[in-house]
Amino acid sequence: MIRSFIAIELPDEIRRALGGVQGQLKRDLVGVRWVHPGSVHLTLKFLGEIHPEQVQPIAAAAKGVVQDEPPLNLGVSGLGAFPNPRRPRVIWVGLQGDVERLGGLQARLEEALEPLGFPAEHRPFRPHLTLGRVKDPRRPPDLTRALADVTVPICNSFDVHEILVYKSDLRPNGAIYTKLQHLPFAGSAGS
Repeated sequence: MIRSFIAIELPDEIRRALGGVQGQLKRDLVGVRWVHPGSVHLTLKFLGEIHPEQVQPIAAAAKGVVQDEPPLNLGVSGLGAFPNPRRPRVIWVGLQGDVERLGGLQARLEEALEPLGFPAEHRPFRPHLTLGRVKDPRRPPDLTRALADVTVPICNSFDVHEILVYKSDLRPNGAIYTKLQHLPFAGSAGS
């Protein structure tokens, strides 16, 4: 069995900028397990534990969703927390740009994977980039002030030319992600 998910990889420039945001937050916050900047990605669908032979059918279904889709243009925008800044569990950066199209693509991905045994998510899709997770939700830090003091830098927007199927190996120092399948959008290299 392999733990897997479908996601969008971020350009290095965006990851470096997010690392800078994390650095600012770390000064004021304790009790947060920070995601390594090189591992930050935009999850579209968490698949959970799958058999290796499921990778190809999953990739084929996902490719059917993106193969006629033109590239997306996204950028980072805003800082927040789920469920809220006073009792956070997840600290995140939001997205701007083709977010509505991204939501439609994610919904079609949910539909395409449901016949393969992956139930559609009932919560609304809220695209975000996870920066950190609170270690002990019974004693969460109050992020209200920290979120007000930290600004997400203006980064160049980036084009999304593919989605990826990833394998996730959980380790004590954080997850290790391995790319299993590249699924290009219409007009992208490799399509």
